[in-house]
Amino acid sequence: MASRLAAERVGPLQPGLYSAGDGNFTLAPYGAGKYLLRFSGRAENFVLNMDRGSLGAKLLKYDTGTTAIRVSVWGGMTLYTQDAPQGVPATYQGVAPAPDTLSVSAGELQTAFGDEASHLTYVQNIAIKFSADPAVLSADAETRGRAFDALTNAATGIERFLAANPAGHRTLAKRINSVKVAEGGKPTITISGQTLLVSFVPGEGHEGHASSLAIQQELSKLLATSARDVAVK
Repeated sequence: MASRLAAERVGPLQPGLYSAGDGNFTLAPYGAGKYLLRFSGRAENFVLNMDRGSLGAKLLKYDTGTTAIRVSVWGGMTLYTQDAPQGVPATYQGVAPAPDTLSVSAGELQTAFGDEASHLTYVQNIAIKFSADPAVLSADAETRGRAFDALTNAATGIERFLAANPAGHRTLAKRINSVKVAEGGKPTITISGQTLLVSFVPGEGHEGHASSLAIQQELSKLLATSARDVAVK
């Protein structure tokens, strides 16, 4: 048995629609050893990287390094989320359409700025202005689509941070009053003054911007650092 498990190689998974708990999700191949995960009713596409687990299992991990899906050597699949950290069984339901590349006009992107700001004000009672570098607004429709993804991921990441850190609401309100999206050499999240700068790389597709989970994680680090700096001063 040990020899059999040791001989198992990380291989492709069956793409398609899966059910897990009370919801559904889709898996689509995305380059060598990578997959796109998308939950039904959500716009975000998570890039998952394949890794090897214990006992011959395959692990699909978020860009944070956290396991999203575990597939046993016998094919059983378990989905892990923030709401179900212990994992829930996932069952294949059938084929699913391939994810489309999002094309966004300059007007649609500017509308998204206002929509995300209004949503955070209404739901979280926090005022944050959203914007993009002028070069992004004048870029092609696909680049604006990648900027839109980066923008919405940032807004979702902020909501995830607030949900996981209720006491951090006041710190975030003091430290950040705007979010700006711009092209960069790699996807990064930094704070400059009171602006959260979110960079993305259009040519790298879905991997060219951080997931909402990565933004939540980075905000926890950045705001914890800011709070310590304020305390020292």
